[in-house]
Amino acid sequence: MWLPEPVYKSLPTLYGVMGILFIFGVIYLGVDAPMSPIYLGLGLVSLLAAIGISVSRGKGSRKAGRPESDDSSNS
Repeated sequence: MWLPEPVYKSLPTLYGVMGILFIFGVIYLGVDAPMSPIYLGLGLVSLLAAIGISVSRGKGSRKAGRPESDDSSNS
């Protein structure tokens, strides 16, 4: 599935904001609310997804951006 570029680039931010909102929702509702463990789990999964996507994209851009070393050009 292909996503438009603005949506694709903003996914880690969207996941991060969503995770923070879920965690703040747990704080607002209180830990003893019936749905709090689910909200907390969703918040942590969203934050981990945001971090994972950012790290994997960073590794990919470093690989693509680094030119291959060519020893013949030095001599």
